[in-house]
Amino acid sequence: MQIIVADPCGFCYGVKRAIDIAQMNVKGYNTSIATLGEIVHNPRVVESLAQKGVQCKETLADFSAGDTVIFRSHGAAPQIYEEAEQKGLKIIDATCPHVRKAQKTAAALSKEGRFVIIIGEKRHPEVQSIKAWAGKDSLVIETADDVESLPVRDKFGVVSQTTFEAGKFNLLLHLSQEKRSGDYKVERTICTATAERQEAARKLAGNCDAFFVFGGKNSANTRHLAELARPINPRTYLLQDASEITLSMLAGAEKIGITAGASTPQEIIEEAIVAMETMEELLGQEESMKLHIGMIVEGTVIDVTKDEVVVNFGYQSEGSVPFDQWVQGGTKETVAPTVNKGDKVTLKVIASENQDGLVVLSKTRAEADQAWLKLPEEFTDEKKVVTVKGLRAVKGGLTVAYEGLTGFIPASHLDLRHVDDVKEYEGKELEVSLLEINPEKKRLVFSRRNVLREERAARNAAYKEERARREEERKEAMDKAFETFHEGETVEGTIRSIVDFGMFVEIAPFVQGLVHISEISWDRSVKPADLYKVGDKVEVYIKGLDAEKGRISLSVKALQEDPWQAAAKNIHVGDIVTGTVLRFLPFGAIVKLNDKNEGMIHISEISEQRIEKPEDVLEVGQEVKVKVLRVDTEHKKIALSITKAKEDAEKAEMSQYLGKKGALSQDLGEKLAEVENEAN
Repeated sequence: MQIIVADPCGFCYGVKRAIDIAQMNVKGYNTSIATLGEIVHNPRVVESLAQKGVQCKETLADFSAGDTVIFRSHGAAPQIYEEAEQKGLKIIDATCPHVRKAQKTAAALSKEGRFVIIIGEKRHPEVQSIKAWAGKDSLVIETADDVESLPVRDKFGVVSQTTFEAGKFNLLLHLSQEKRSGDYKVERTICTATAERQEAARKLAGNCDAFFVFGGKNSANTRHLAELARPINPRTYLLQDASEITLSMLAGAEKIGITAGASTPQEIIEEAIVAMETMEELLGQEESMKLHIGMIVEGTVIDVTKDEVVVNFGYQSEGSVPFDQWVQGGTKETVAPTVNKGDKVTLKVIASENQDGLVVLSKTRAEADQAWLKLPEEFTDEKKVVTVKGLRAVKGGLTVAYEGLTGFIPASHLDLRHVDDVKEYEGKELEVSLLEINPEKKRLVFSRRNVLREERAARNAAYKEERARREEERKEAMDKAFETFHEGETVEGTIRSIVDFGMFVEIAPFVQGLVHISEISWDRSVKPADLYKVGDKVEVYIKGLDAEKGRISLSVKALQEDPWQAAAKNIHVGDIVTGTVLRFLPFGAIVKLNDKNEGMIHISEISEQRIEKPEDVLEVGQEVKVKVLRVDTEHKKIALSITKAKEDAEKAEMSQYLGKKGALSQDLGEKLAEVENEAN
């Protein structure tokens, strides 16, 4: 049996420094000296210091004025420093420099006005001290559930427990940033010694048959080493010292790996090596004594019966693999044709023996264990999208199947919207990404909401990109249009949209101009939709080009003869015409001359006598004879007069009368002349 010790392992700088400080000062004070809480999380170290005169006291109330207090490597809250000084205690600060840095960083982030997030274990004294330095506006996040308590803030600061596992830190940081957006300032205060020990443990765990982690049961960094190693090597054991090693732990292991927490003294590692070497001699060939449920074994198929696959796996008794433990839902009909004698297979012990005295084994569970081990590597990319199948709606969400494993999707992560009925997802294939993975606890949590968010973000980005591209093309086309087209030109275009105030006509690719509603027809009562529809071809007159504003004004009616002008050609100044009174104005009356033309009679042109208002002498609908005084074709105005029409009529009548009277006068003269001649 080969025993390999991870490098580095055991005491870290901070722990060794704290112990050295305690030992150096034990003889330097005549007063009572004690640590406030365990100086490190290792009972043997604490007991050793006690034997040398450094006791362990839990609270400052246990100290008397003049005593010496040693603040342990995990650090203390600022209030503890103040209380110790007020009590008259001599303070020896053995806080680990890395912990002290985390405390100061948390305090600085808080001073910047940031809400401080401490990622670590809530009950760990180091984390509690960091939180005290961060102040009230802070939160410890240990699990994904803790993220739900994160308040809404504009700015966040993030620090870590110095012994926290880096991968878990990254996951909880990601979940926090996803839960609450804002300005994040992340200070990765994980100790480099911790990271080095964790990396060494990972490598060694994957290169040995059994892996042992030694350290105090309440030591966080020791526990993290075991948690990191276990998915890589199922035969990982967390022990306090050599006294806890058993023969079954060493069974079948040719290569043994050892590491130790940062608070574990070298002597514990050395004792473990001696104990293992001694136990190796006791193992012998008693393989059956070491068989236990959960053990992974290698077997060879020797028979297939009506109920099971029988295997030889190197123990005193043979093993039985029920068909449904060979494959999920397996039967003899589905399993027997696929199995041959001599086949090698990896199995898991699930029962010590069945009614026939055979050890019960499972191929499906062994495969599941292997799948759990591979999951962390498979999901190195947290945004990786995989397909799962909904199994059953349960409290809080939906269980799903993924490559032979059972996972879970919280109801809040099933969709972007609130899901009223989770059952509608049963039996459906869903695209999801990883939310949380814990092989040790067989915990696999997915999120469909995150995938939908990513898809929506991608669609929005694509839409914005396409919109920007089209806008650029439109701008280039418009710039070219202002060089190509000129005011006064007639061009053909296609109607692209009709709106209340007119219609937009495309006269070149990406080049549209507006035909205002007033430029569509000479008949103002006509609406655009009455004459045209989208897609119609139409000839338009370029009325205006405004390159600065990027606008093109078009006209349809400019290409048509003005009905008013056409009708007005038959109306001349001096004409006497008959019209109908339409309406009154304070200063005159409007008279209809024909279907297209109207004219106005000023109040001074209505009557020879002075009148107060037009309706004193006129009525709506009354026919009147008027004289055309002016025809203003530019402004479409016709001036009329009733009095001038009457004057012309009277003059005509007088002229006719005077013509006849002249003839009578001539005859009378002649008669008088004749009478005069006769008298002479």
